Amino acid sequence: MQNSEFEFINGLLSKAGSLAKGAGDDAFVFGKYLISADMSVEGTHFRLDWSTPSQAVEKCLLSNFSDINAMGGTSCAILFSVCMNKKWSKKIRDEIAEATVKVCKKHKVRILGGDTTGGNLGVFSVTVFGKANGKILLRSAAKAGDDVWLAGLPSGSDIGLVTANPPLCLGGELAKIKGIGACIDTSDSIAESLLHISERSKVRLDVEKMEKPILQGAEDFCLLFTARELARSSIFKLAKKFSNKFPISRIGKAKKGNGIFLEGKKIEVKGWQHF
Repeated sequence: MQNSEFEFINGLLSKAGSLAKGAGDDAFVFGKYLISADMSVEGTHFRLDWSTPSQAVEKCLLSNFSDINAMGGTSCAILFSVCMNKKWSKKIRDEIAEATVKVCKKHKVRILGGDTTGGNLGVFSVTVFGKANGKILLRSAAKAGDDVWLAGLPSGSDIGLVTANPPLCLGGELAKIKGIGACIDTSDSIAESLLHISERSKVRLDVEKMEKPILQGAEDFCLLFTARELARSSIFKLAKKFSNKFPISRIGKAKKGNGIFLEGKKIEVKGWQHF
């Protein structure tokens, strides 16, 4: 019996044999295209007594676009499937459809098709197709000596924001900069995302000036990335360019070794676990 979702995923990947680049990252790499699939389950990822149907759909779609963004790409199209809760009214179903179209139009993402069914709870299932804008960003590309950066608004979900606010315009810009290392979406918490980079890149990550609860908070959809020192000036230019949308901050350093450290003390990672 698997103890966690990541043990299940790693076990599946280890049995699958030879896989293309990107397996185990935020998206799968197919030539210059990026593909990701995700689900949003009623009662686990959203509740309609906490958010509107529109907000639930928007959060689901933006979180999927964020996966493509984390690989340095731009979302182009989706397959969108829905399991409608049999208790949902026609008004709720109509609002879901309208919100899907509205969000996709806003972000210039085409809806290619999908599937619909009914059940005892609602589920949104999205397969998103994206295109790389330059270098494909992987979790395994950090090196000792890299700066560690965070872009976006951490702890947004903790202060009651019901819609994800990922920095979707940033990934493609980072992919064009010489010296960018690893990159990841922080949906499972900043701490867990740091751990993924640490394990895949085989480096130690030291973080400074960040409160532990913010590190452990999930569903913030920030971008966490590393970069060589030579990229600092280019990143500062991006920080200025996007200052009215989201902050970009240098939060730490990659070093030889392994594990995650906060102000010199090793921390235990307690990110979101689905099972």
